Amino acid sequence: MTRFKMAAAGIVAGGLCLAAPAHADVTADQVWAAWKGVVTGTGQTVRGTEARSGRTLTVSDLTISAAMPDGGSSTVALGSIAFTEENDGSVTIAMAPAFPIMATGRSDEGEKVELNMTVRQPGLSLVASGVPQAIRYDFSAPEIGVTLDRLLVDGAAVDAVLDMVIAQGTGRYLVEKGAARQFFDSAFDADRMTLSVSGLNPDDGSRGAITAQIRDISSTSKGALPDAAANGELADMLRAGLDITGGLTHGGMEYRMNVVEAGDTTTIDTRSASGALDFALGEDGMTYAVASTDTAISISGPEIPLPTLDAALEEVEFRMQMPLLPTDKPADFALLTRLVGLNLSDQIWAMLDPAGQFPRDPATLVLDLAGKSRWTVDITDPTTDTGDAAPGELHALTVRDLRLSLAGAELTGAGDFSFDNSDTTTFDGMPRPEGSLALQLVGGNALLDKLVNMGLVPAEQATGFRMMLGLFARPGAGGDTLVSEITVTENGQVLANGQRLR
Repeated sequence: MTRFKMAAAGIVAGGLCLAAPAHADVTADQVWAAWKGVVTGTGQTVRGTEARSGRTLTVSDLTISAAMPDGGSSTVALGSIAFTEENDGSVTIAMAPAFPIMATGRSDEGEKVELNMTVRQPGLSLVASGVPQAIRYDFSAPEIGVTLDRLLVDGAAVDAVLDMVIAQGTGRYLVEKGAARQFFDSAFDADRMTLSVSGLNPDDGSRGAITAQIRDISSTSKGALPDAAANGELADMLRAGLDITGGLTHGGMEYRMNVVEAGDTTTIDTRSASGALDFALGEDGMTYAVASTDTAISISGPEIPLPTLDAALEEVEFRMQMPLLPTDKPADFALLTRLVGLNLSDQIWAMLDPAGQFPRDPATLVLDLAGKSRWTVDITDPTTDTGDAAPGELHALTVRDLRLSLAGAELTGAGDFSFDNSDTTTFDGMPRPEGSLALQLVGGNALLDKLVNMGLVPAEQATGFRMMLGLFARPGAGGDTLVSEITVTENGQVLANGQRLR
């Protein structure tokens, strides 16, 4: 929690610097008052000396600070900021090209952590416009950077480096004051972002380093922040009207991680042609989704049996939707995993299948689930302890798509189940299911034959597996095709193609 609040303080400070036109009249004092309202509304403290000179309001020795429950704190020293009223009714905001952030807190192990960072924003252009109740900020900067200057743990300096740079960033941020909530709408674009992180592990002397670059970044976000419960727990904020949606896309990414241990180096390289991230958070629950295209990964190191392990994926997608608050009625949930077009390098195939018996077609895994569930406890509260009891109830599950294609064989399936949570005896502690799942396997026997020919599966085990498979499946249309209909009845019977298994 301390780490989260330290990070949140930095984000708010960065938002002030980047929160950065719609044309109408606002004054320097109104813009400054709006800034203070945003900061104090999140439980932070603003200190500074105000002075008026003509059309310019200057706030000197400006600091933003926040106290942590564990006794830690964060302070952002913004120096002097000048708010100048322009003839078109907008306000130009001039800030220092760099400013420091200092934070202290406790690690999960109870160690005292102190860090100092510097935010760089040379050439920042920041303009406020609109009306006092709805102020829009437009900003641009050739470079926005963050550097870690010092990190101490229990007073001892930690060998760590962090440097992040956003190049050619432009964006807008609209804040509108409502009766009990603040509404915001933002957009941000940048040519690229680079990241460099490295550090030494004092326990074993190993050193790690991460470098990353993301190109053609575009992001949007909008939502509502409640005035009430601004300093409360997540559940309280959700009930008070917290509602946020957003997304980010990029036009290419490279990532490298190096770990040097006992003189040996392990390297992981990853790249993708494009990617996206989407999220939503509100009283109805949360949604999180990531996707990328043409992803490639390369791994090398002393534990790797080849010079490099190389693989590529045409498409990667993960999506999760779930409720967050306890409810009387079941709510929607969903889970999607898509790994499409997995290709292994020739070196890996030569190691796995030197005789070339397996088809080397790209592999695919798709699992698309949806259903109804409800939490019986507040999972957003870290102090929640249900003991041996389940924290929620599963009421319905739909397998919208199941697909696994590998080495010339393909398994597909779909089905629907409902669950009776009042009956946990029929299936020994779990709610009683009712429904069916349809499965089809194409090419399974041919794959099993290849495994036997390669000596990976003994012939007698393959025979036993085929006999067992005959209990669950029957021949389908087409060669080397098996189908199965698994049904769970209302009275707890389990059937495979009408044949009772339980």
